Formats: sequence, structure tokens, C-alpha cells
Amino acid sequence: MKTFVSNMMAIIILVLSCVVMTSMSPRGEYPTVNKTGAQRLPDDLNELVKDPALLQKPENLTVACYTFPNYHSSALHDKLYGEGWTEYNLVRSARPWFEGHAQPRGPLLGELDESLPSTWEKYNELCKQSGIDVLIWDWYWYDGEPCLHEALENGFLRSENCEDVKFACMWTNHDWYVLYPTQLANGYRAYPPSYRAPDFSLEECWRSITYIISRYCHLDNYWRIDGKPVICIWDPNRLERSFGVEGTKKLLADLNEFARMLGHKGLHFHSSGFYSPNEKETGFSTAGSYNPFTWVADTFQPKDVELPDYGIAAADVAFKLWPKHNEEFEIPYLPSLSPGWDSTPRYIMPPYNDGSPDRGKWPGCVILDNESPAAFGALVKASFAYLNTHKEVPPIITIACFNEWTEGHYLLPDNRFGYGMLDALAEALGKGKDGNHTKHGFKTDN
Repeated sequence: MKTFVSNMMAIIILVLSCVVMTSMSPRGEYPTVNKTGAQRLPDDLNELVKDPALLQKPENLTVACYTFPNYHSSALHDKLYGEGWTEYNLVRSARPWFEGHAQPRGPLLGELDESLPSTWEKYNELCKQSGIDVLIWDWYWYDGEPCLHEALENGFLRSENCEDVKFACMWTNHDWYVLYPTQLANGYRAYPPSYRAPDFSLEECWRSITYIISRYCHLDNYWRIDGKPVICIWDPNRLERSFGVEGTKKLLADLNEFARMLGHKGLHFHSSGFYSPNEKETGFSTAGSYNPFTWVADTFQPKDVELPDYGIAAADVAFKLWPKHNEEFEIPYLPSLSPGWDSTPRYIMPPYNDGSPDRGKWPGCVILDNESPAAFGALVKASFAYLNTHKEVPPIITIACFNEWTEGHYLLPDNRFGYGMLDALAEALGKGKDGNHTKHGFKTDN
């Protein structure tokens, strides 16, 4: 009997050891999370806002959502990788880096080809139901021609219901990198640049941005603010480094004049990614942060927290970052939101060190923990409080991103929360409060 008990105890201990080991990160311990008692969303929204009346949706609110066009076959990637390659390859190949890591995150609707009108007919329907008014397309120009434009040109603009959603372009002036996760023999991770951004010369800036103006801005569903077509610029600082403040100012002034020659009232330039203190002088009208979560997590959460908490980071975005930018920027700051962040599908997992937790060494990137539709919905409501407090700011929120699977910030339904993020947005916006609203294509009773 004692032998039997001893054997059973040994088996139990072995099983428990296996369970513990499989639930640990490869560094031999649980990844550390922030449990400092910091305020977080959705739990502390009312306390942080203080006045519940501020949580009412502002009148004439516009919800604009960035869109990453890399989930379709493109001429660019046919050249770089092979015919038919898309970033769905990275989505499909993603693997968890630790126990409980939500990877791979697959699209619930399937790997839809975004260069097809049928895909956007479904996506436009989801936008309309969820309260997304505008899709801001990441728009690229490399080697003297548009790139990754097939989703916009062949898909969205040819969809039968594209008039239901407005659109704009973000001139994305960063170099294009080879996106295959690659580890070199020396242990370093490689992402070599493949094409230069068009801001290497004034002539290439002019060719690429005037293409946007002449090709899209006259369309009825192109997004306008105060009657002016919106042109988003990814990084104004790069323009200033290349051409100086005066050169950038002249470029934007010349583009405004070009737009007027085509019958427009001028252009509304929005700074999407990286603010410059010279933006008012150079001609920008508004500024934002694209996705502010990585900066906020690295700024406000301790470096020994390997997995920053989404709810804490979201509270920091809404109640630290937005007010800070509103105070410091010379042009109106539009609140920038995101449902999450996890870019590990684009990375090789770094080796683990034996030292104390250090997010810079492991995971070597930001992976947000505890993302949820409830926390994202609370962040949407927090943006209402910001806009209601700062009446000088146009009632616009931007969300990154509609579909960027490989960075873990997307609203499209997935195998984790289903339609949860889109429904959280719709609920925060008060969509369907008449009691017979439509959620993700199905009539439901409230």
C-alpha cells in the first residue's frame, strides 16, 4: 500500500511539475505583469473622469480608423518574396511566446483577399453597423509608383457600398522593410530596408502627394474637414530633416495651391504619427498619435514589467498622454485609440537572460496583457470626455487599426473575442439604442 501511495504521489508531483513548467515562460518564470494598483480601464473610468456628463458622445462625432493594405497579393511583395505573398503568412505562422499568449490570432471571417470588392462590401457593412465613418488608408509610394494600393483601388473603390464609408489617405513616408522574421548567425534580428520612402527628394514628394490629390480627393466619399480634403502625413519630422522648416512649409503651401487649382478649398493636413513643434508654422491643421500604446507603455510602466497591462496603459493614454499633448501641441490634438498591441508575428523571439525582468531584453517589444472589449469600450468613452472638455478640438477620434493583424491592433472579428471589439465600439457610440439594432449582420434585441 505504501508503495502504491508513493508511486501515486510521484506521478502527481510529476504531472504538477509538467503543468507548472508548461505554464512558465522559457526564461523559467512567469512573465511579470503590472499589479501595482494603478488606475485602469474599465474599472476606474468614472473616478478618472469625475463628471459622468462628460462621457456623453459629442455631437457630430467622426470616427476614423486607419487601414493597413497588406492582406492581398501585391506587385510590391511579388517582387520581394514571391507571387501571392501576403502578411496572412505571418499571421498564420505566429506562435505563442509564453503560456497564455494569444497567438496565433486568426481572422474569424477567414483570410479574405482585400483586393476584392466583395471583401470590402462585407467590411463596409461592418463599419456602418459599428459606427466607423472613415477609413484612413496607409498609402505608400516606392520606386516611383504607388505600392500596396490594390486593396484601395481594386477592392474598396469598386465595392458596391463604398459610398457608405468615407476614406482618406495617409502618405506613409517611411522606408519599406523586409518583413520576414529573420535571425542572423550572430543572433541579431534582421529587417533590412528594401525601398526608400519618397521623402528623399522634393520631386518625389510632389509626384506622390499630387497623385493622391488628383486621383482621390475629387471623389464624393473622400473625407473632408471644413470642406477641405484630408491628407494625413505619417512623419513630418522626416520632411523637416530633408528640406528644413522653410522647405516643408513651401511644399505644403504648393500642395494647397495645387489642390485649389483642381477646384478644392485647400487641404487639411493631419500629422498622424510623429509630432513636430513646427507643425503650425509648416501648415498642419491637426495632430494625432497613430497608435500611442507602445510609447505610453514604455514611458509610464516599469521596465521590469514584461507584459504591460492594457487597462492601465489605456488609462495612461486617456488621462496622461492626451492632456499632455493638448497642452504642448500648438495645433489641436485628436484623441488616438487602439484595441491592443502585439507585434510578435513579425519577430523572432529573443533569447532569455538569467537576470532580473527587463522588457527591453525580453520580450524586446511591447505585448499588452489583459486586452478586452470592455477596456476598449471604456477608452472610447474616455475620448468623449477629452473632446467634451476641449471644445476647441474637432470632434474626431482616430483608431489604429481596422485590420493590422500582425501588430495585434485591429477591430475585425477574430478567434479570440469574436466581434467583441466592433460591438464594444458600437455600444460606446450608442448604436441601436432604439432597441432593434444590428450587430455584425444579425438583427438582435437589445
